[in-house]
Amino acid sequence: MSKNLIESTVIINAPIDQVWKTLTSFDYYYEWNPFTPKVEIEPVIGSTVGLHVRLNPNSQQTMFQKETLLVWDEENKRLEWGIQNAWYVRTIRLQQLTDLGNNKTKYYTSDFFEGPLTKLILWLYRNKIQIGFDDVCNGLKQHLENPKVII
Repeated sequence: MSKNLIESTVIINAPIDQVWKTLTSFDYYYEWNPFTPKVEIEPVIGSTVGLHVRLNPNSQQTMFQKETLLVWDEENKRLEWGIQNAWYVRTIRLQQLTDLGNNKTKYYTSDFFEGPLTKLILWLYRNKIQIGFDDVCNGLKQHLENPKVII
C-alpha cells in the first residue's frame, strides 16, 4: 500500500447494476453515505463536483470540498474525481465496482494524494478519511442488502 493512498473495500450481496445505480444516485447519498451525505455533480468530465464531507461521524457538521470529475465510466463501473489545480495537493478519488458473479459485487474506493502538503494533510486527516471510507463501504452494503427505500 502506498503511504499516499487511503483505501477501503467491501463485498456486497447485490448485482453490479443495482450497486452502480445506487452509487450514481447522488440525490440519495444521505440515505446511506455517512461520510459524504451530499454530492453536487453533473456526469460531465471536467465539471465541478461539490462534496459535503463529514469528517466527524458523531457530528452533523460537514465541510465543503470542490473537486473535478475525471472519469464517469458506466461500462466499467468506475468513477473518479479529484483536486487537480491546487498548488499544495493533487488527489484522485476512485470508486470502482467489480462483478463477482452470483449477484455479488466488490466495491473499492481509494484516495491518492500527491503534492507539497501531502504529508501534513495525511497527518491531520488520514484516520478520519479512513474511518469515513470504511463507513461508506458499510453504509452502501447495508443499504443494498437491507433496503428501506428502493431507488
